[in-house]
Amino acid sequence: MKENLLIHQEMELPAEYDIKDFKLFYRDIDLLRLSKKYGTPLRFTFLPSILEKIDAMKTFFKEVIEETDYQGAYTYYYCTKSSHFQHIVSKAIQSNIGIEISSAYDIDLIKSLIDDGNIKAGAQIICNGYKTPRYQDGIISLIQQNHCSVLPVIDSKSELQYYLKKLDVLNNIEIGMRLNLSFLTSYVNESRFGLSPKDILTLFENDIQTDKRIALTTLHFFNENGMAESDDYWDVLEEVVRFYCKLKRLNPYLTTLDIGGGMPFRSDTDSNFDIRFLVQRIVKTIQDVCQTECVREPHIITEFGKYTVAEATATIFKIHEKKRGGSVNWAIVDGSFITHLPDTWAIRQEYPVLPVNNLQEEKSPFILGGLTCDSADFYPNSNKTEFVMLPDSNEEQYITFLHTGAYQEALSGFGGVNHCLIPSLKHIIIDTDIHNNLQFSVFAEKQNSDNVLKILGYR
Repeated sequence: MKENLLIHQEMELPAEYDIKDFKLFYRDIDLLRLSKKYGTPLRFTFLPSILEKIDAMKTFFKEVIEETDYQGAYTYYYCTKSSHFQHIVSKAIQSNIGIEISSAYDIDLIKSLIDDGNIKAGAQIICNGYKTPRYQDGIISLIQQNHCSVLPVIDSKSELQYYLKKLDVLNNIEIGMRLNLSFLTSYVNESRFGLSPKDILTLFENDIQTDKRIALTTLHFFNENGMAESDDYWDVLEEVVRFYCKLKRLNPYLTTLDIGGGMPFRSDTDSNFDIRFLVQRIVKTIQDVCQTECVREPHIITEFGKYTVAEATATIFKIHEKKRGGSVNWAIVDGSFITHLPDTWAIRQEYPVLPVNNLQEEKSPFILGGLTCDSADFYPNSNKTEFVMLPDSNEEQYITFLHTGAYQEALSGFGGVNHCLIPSLKHIIIDTDIHNNLQFSVFAEKQNSDNVLKILGYR
């Protein structure tokens, strides 16, 4: 039985974490020893976790599709914007999945993976996002390279016209269209993305239906209201499927519904999402609407980013000092939340936070403070959680933020100039060899002053 993390309170740890000798372990890795060996602030990524998450999701969909006799297939896509790093993307595609990209530079990323032999022939690539001229040209070049199956998802009328003008050199092309959700009363936000139902129907009838060289095969949408947050997501999904059925009656080539992302990750230690139930609800919602509309169920595509990579990474800080006040106790860390975990102040994202050592001590509430001179550099920074429980001890103290693998480097500007010149942290990669032995490598050293001064023009 796991030792109590909090005195007089049992805390349910994620399955991959454990407590031994009043220290926190991750998959039998002593995080205190890891912190002292590599130094802090430190970020580590355990790559096999990515394959575990993908394989679990594919299994859930396979089981639910078989149980419900769903007539469509399922394909897992990883969206690169969650983490573009080569070690992440190359590991994810080992699970035989598709890749979703969203910018012109993603094209070069894909071509680099092809050149290195990481992307096999026939791999599926979805091109989302607004298409600049450079992005459009890159998509055409990727299609002409004829190594991957490339599907541009139309985001605007002008983008469709661009591809129509290229039909002579492309011969045949399959496309998707992104549905703008602003037409839905259950969708409260005004969206700039995609095309209205009316525009999609008009473009299909006027520009696509009569030209055999182009086929609209996929309808895409993305609802930023996550699946586990409220019933709003499911109301939107029902309406989108109804529109899919309407479009399918006009267009026999339409076969696929791309529902985007939204699968939750464990943002606190109490998170207890039933992922299989959410998969079942996706499949049943689509199936029920299609059966009511007498339309064959579509193939399902998901583009899971945070779900794929968030839980593969943790970030460790050392407490510099505990500053005790009247109503608030502060614990100053050796990093910055604005620099190292920008989601915590930009969108007030919460993460599971655990002490690494001294777990035998009584715990007291603290607010964590960063090293910048910005008053917003603290954690927790939300209305949900007021403080973090830390050992009430004067001994050397380390803490870890779990599940920090999505978006943080991209939002903070990896390797660039950070607020108050706080350096980018050290990042190590943990993988396993063919014998399942752990392998540690340093991906990035902690940023030094020479690097920062060179960026700023002082060198």
